[in-house]
Amino acid sequence: MKVYTVVVLALLFQTSYQGNIVLTTLYAVHLKANPGFLGLIVALSALFPMILAIYSGRMSDRIGFRIPLVFGMIGSATALFLPYLVQNQLYILLVSQSLFGLSQIFTIVTIQNLIGTLSDAKSYSKNFSTLSQGTSIGELLGSLVTGFSIDRFQYGMTYVLLSALALIPGIVFLINVIKLPKPAKVNVQVKKKFLDLFGSRSLRKTFITSGIILTGVFMFEFYFPVYGRSIHLSASLIGIILSTNTAAYFIVRLFVPKLMARYSEDHVLGICFLLSAIGFLLIPLFKSFYLLIVLSFSMGLGLGCCQPLSMAMAYHSSPKERTGEVLGIRLTVNKFAQIVVPIISGPMGGALGVLPVFWSNAALFIYGGWSMFDKRTKSSSSPSVPGKMSPWSQKVKH
Repeated sequence: MKVYTVVVLALLFQTSYQGNIVLTTLYAVHLKANPGFLGLIVALSALFPMILAIYSGRMSDRIGFRIPLVFGMIGSATALFLPYLVQNQLYILLVSQSLFGLSQIFTIVTIQNLIGTLSDAKSYSKNFSTLSQGTSIGELLGSLVTGFSIDRFQYGMTYVLLSALALIPGIVFLINVIKLPKPAKVNVQVKKKFLDLFGSRSLRKTFITSGIILTGVFMFEFYFPVYGRSIHLSASLIGIILSTNTAAYFIVRLFVPKLMARYSEDHVLGICFLLSAIGFLLIPLFKSFYLLIVLSFSMGLGLGCCQPLSMAMAYHSSPKERTGEVLGIRLTVNKFAQIVVPIISGPMGGALGVLPVFWSNAALFIYGGWSMFDKRTKSSSSPSVPGKMSPWSQKVKH
């Protein structure tokens, strides 16, 4: 029950997180921000997570889970309240998204590490899948609630609503309603620099794979509203299309354990990468609301399957005392790509629209899919950490 309680709290926060992406993009467009400024917002929202993801993972490994969660959730709520206090000013979005990025990274890494700690050998693949399904619901609700709230209550009150959704789980952890486990004791031998983790081939592969996946997810969520506005879709219709994408996440994650029982991780990831690449290639070529729903759903099947698989692979491949640090490195790689891609594609977007953003992501996913099927880059299916079985093998065995 403790796992499900944590997942529900993560769902509330994820609703706020997803809503912030949609809301900030549409609000910036409403304030006449150019594509270069939008790229700067994306980069700033990823800057602190890139710098602090590893530290936040180490923090949850060393001092426990409650303090990082309280700081992350209440800090995120504060960041979302700022655009309500200072309205109709573009600069406040830079401040708000920088603070939001600083705060949310502690929440995301710590939640993932907490779910792993609450699990045992028989349940942690199931629990990570449950967490992914919970965040899928949060993403779906975030897009829907935000889109309809903008049309009904405008931008300022929507920021207040999302701030409240981030604050509620923060207060629950602050008053210690849930008794959280203590972190594992860290031996002196494992207090090493994070670069030594890249010595594991399976971890390197996981970091790169996760970076491509999560960058694609973030870029679609942030830049599709820009494209939707450019073809004169309302905030509600944009929210529906984004929610269709996240609904596909939830549906496909129900079948991930069965897929992994029949096929290799490389095979499933390769197919999902290529399916997502097709979506990135085609979406900026169409303006029909119904076709965009179909493409968004298809892309969601690919992206939604990749995310829980890469998360479980990262946790499974990491040393026991450094699971939070590994999850932090995974997000650092992702945030680095989120900074580089918009800086490069933002100026091009001023002349060519969002097409360069979508097609650059398509190229990343084509590369990722090719690498999964390239025999020269395939690693052994054996786990990199002695004594650990693949999470999907555990699922079949037990």
